[in-house]
Amino acid sequence: MSERFESLKQGMEDAIAWKEGQQTGARVHVFNALDVAAIRKKTKMTQKLFSDFFQIPLPTLKQWEQGQRVPQGPAQALLKIIDRNPDLAKEILST
Repeated sequence: MSERFESLKQGMEDAIAWKEGQQTGARVHVFNALDVAAIRKKTKMTQKLFSDFFQIPLPTLKQWEQGQRVPQGPAQALLKIIDRNPDLAKEILST
């Protein structure tokens, strides 16, 4: 077998062992998706108003809310701030 195949095989075996509760030394990345629709609803804004106010392209916002795309980097940070305190976020950005 090729080296690439052996690497993939070992990775799959580690994943199965980890899933079964065994210690494998594998790195596990936990992904916590933001509920963008719930965050937007905290602001009591429509998609269009939220999009315009926070300068997020409307198609991007819709894709986030539908789970087709995931906000990254600064967008994710902004959404976390809005989620934590929507009124303060709106106040700060409106001045």
